Amino acid sequence: MAELKIFGTSTSPPTRIARVAGIEFGHEVELCPMAWRDTPDELFSLNPAGRVPVLVHEEVTLWDSRQIWSYIETLEDSNAHESVRVMQGPHYWREANILTLIYEMMGAMMVVRGMEEDPPISEHPYLYRSLDRWGRCLKALDEMASQGWFVEPTTFGLAEAAMICATDALVGREVIDISQYPHLSGIRMRYETRVSLVTTLGKYFPGQRGGVSTT
Repeated sequence: MAELKIFGTSTSPPTRIARVAGIEFGHEVELCPMAWRDTPDELFSLNPAGRVPVLVHEEVTLWDSRQIWSYIETLEDSNAHESVRVMQGPHYWREANILTLIYEMMGAMMVVRGMEEDPPISEHPYLYRSLDRWGRCLKALDEMASQGWFVEPTTFGLAEAAMICATDALVGREVIDISQYPHLSGIRMRYETRVSLVTTLGKYFPGQRGGVSTT
């Protein structure tokens, strides 16, 4: 079994999603610290879009955490935890909608964080549009969670991993009060001791910027 190398940062939600996937499907995962802020040339050589995560496994290189999850799921030597929900079945389209909202939210998070850095861009209309989209996505996700989220609440899949990784970053940076989203909070509490989430949780703090952590 070849080790999965995932390039990114410990505080990047998409990178963490990819790491969670490796652990959930029984693989050894190496986090290779890399960020656009610190090593742009190296990152662009791996991904022309200059984004993390990047998975390198044998002859395969992948650039998106959703595709990385699907790829790991289908590896012949994957050995999924019995409660892991695969990306197929009657729940697929509902999960696809949930994931669309989560990834839109993460995209808005990146825009807002970028505009808050030096020099800040505080009056641009796109900043307010991103803040609005971020809030609307959270509200919609909480509403979907109030309706049951999935038929099988004891399973764990990409939707839960992505939601928890994204909201952990927002909560850790003190950007949102998660108690305002009680149904998402309930899902978060359900999985708070799950090994893949506990072992990949990064160190967050208010005002945190991107980049490779030195601590």
